[in-house]
Amino acid sequence: MRHSVFAIVRSLGLSIAAALVTVIVPVALPSAAWADAARPVLRAGLTLEVSTLDPVRATNYCENIIVLNVYDMLVMPDPDKGVVPWIASSWDISDDRKSYTFHLRNDVLFHDGRAVEAEDVAFSLRRVLTLPGLVGGYLRAVDKDRIEVLDAHTIRLNLKEVDPTFLRALVNLKVMNSRLLMANKAEGQYGEFGDYGVKYLATQDAGSGPYSIAEFRAGEGVTLKAFDDYKIEPWDPTAPKEVKLRIIPEMVTMETKTLAGEFDLTFVNPSPPRVKLFEGNPKFEIDRWQTLNNYYVVMNNKKPPLDDENVRKAISYAYDRNTVMNKIYSGGVPLNGPVPEALLGKCEGIPTYEFDMKKAAEYLAKSKYSPEELKKFKLEYASTAGAEAFEKTGLMLTLNLKKLGLNAEVKNVRWTDIVAAQTKPETAYPFVFFYDSARVRQPGTLLTFYTKKGWGAPYPSGGIYWENPDVTAMIEKAAQLADGSPEQAKLYCDAVKKIAAEAPAIFSHNDIHIQPRWKYLKAGTRDGGSSQYEYRFERFRFDVKDPDFVANQAK
Repeated sequence: MRHSVFAIVRSLGLSIAAALVTVIVPVALPSAAWADAARPVLRAGLTLEVSTLDPVRATNYCENIIVLNVYDMLVMPDPDKGVVPWIASSWDISDDRKSYTFHLRNDVLFHDGRAVEAEDVAFSLRRVLTLPGLVGGYLRAVDKDRIEVLDAHTIRLNLKEVDPTFLRALVNLKVMNSRLLMANKAEGQYGEFGDYGVKYLATQDAGSGPYSIAEFRAGEGVTLKAFDDYKIEPWDPTAPKEVKLRIIPEMVTMETKTLAGEFDLTFVNPSPPRVKLFEGNPKFEIDRWQTLNNYYVVMNNKKPPLDDENVRKAISYAYDRNTVMNKIYSGGVPLNGPVPEALLGKCEGIPTYEFDMKKAAEYLAKSKYSPEELKKFKLEYASTAGAEAFEKTGLMLTLNLKKLGLNAEVKNVRWTDIVAAQTKPETAYPFVFFYDSARVRQPGTLLTFYTKKGWGAPYPSGGIYWENPDVTAMIEKAAQLADGSPEQAKLYCDAVKKIAAEAPAIFSHNDIHIQPRWKYLKAGTRDGGSSQYEYRFERFRFDVKDPDFVANQAK
């Protein structure tokens, strides 16, 4: 029986058909209009450092935006349908939901002109599961030893266990040019694979996406160039021919450059007072949408005194969420527990911790540690260097903790150093503020970090080091049930309530994304279906006849 991919995605929310299911979509053809040489250039700023162009090692939003434009995936996230075909034109799912056979398009080219084949998918997946990195955690259910290349355009992936998140998790697997990486491998610890191309990918690309890396200067920025032979989606003549991304750590400077026409939009929310600068300017539009970016303060539950539940609850009560949401950020929706309501559905009775310094003091008094002992613990809040809002949040929290008699302080740390530190409980910081987009739209993915499977995972969301056996059992049982079923939803709800009751992290909020842009640019205007996917630049459009566009392009 044959069905559209959209029917398949809908069926994943209920049950998997008893027989194999095949999905088929038409192939898009390139547009001849793309041959026009008069194509616009997109210019924007990034606030954080870009330390790598390797999709496996990319962690911050700046790195993610770059790699998602340089690489393609088997499936593409879609905010309405879950996932849609991309490199894979169709797939079959076995009766036991543990075997997925993907049929690849035959017209997808890498940037060096070679066709993407099943061997490249297999190589990319094995690389993800071998190298330390965030992506491997989403795909841990794959049996690395049972990846089967059936022919040049067919690959079968076998799972060690049923994973309801698997199909959606594939949006994080960027397919890489295996031959190019092997031709440029350096010496390394991975036997015949050397360093698996890590050194090469620090500054180069091996992708098939709509853009290739034209220039990369660490600390300065990246220039992307349109790949003219891109065929998965037809090129529009008003889409960017180049994307110039420049690193500007100071938000005020970035906003000033945007207002002056040097940048076309901002990826990062302006501070609340400065939003008015754009609202009062008739040349700008401001797009607003609720995201599934979950903001937390991760607590290392293995590091005293955070191994004490009462201490963690006291700290949770000392966190002024409303100030963070509405004064430091430009609005948001309270996050009750580790899963946003938009994914969890109706779940009543989740314990919450509204800002209350009196309650904070009461719980601290219940601690197994004496006040004298508590004062001796140095509680560092690692703030990502260059992230102004992260630092302000830390200053607010640590000030309140000092009022409770705790020895807390903010420490500015490079993003890559935080990522490395969070992989071990001995080195993980007591506090790290971060956001983790729901890269996979399924509660089980976010809940994994509250089980031992999430221990040692790179940040985000690693560094919590907490487990409750009852919670682990609920999450594992939910994974065996039909995705989206009432029984599964109840298990996830019960797990969230138990997690929140022990306060292993401070659950802050989901943010409202505020995106100022010049009116001549039509950019992403809603959540893209996964982290930063609203910023696939081939979907941007310019009004090339607008006088402001003409003037700004010359700057």
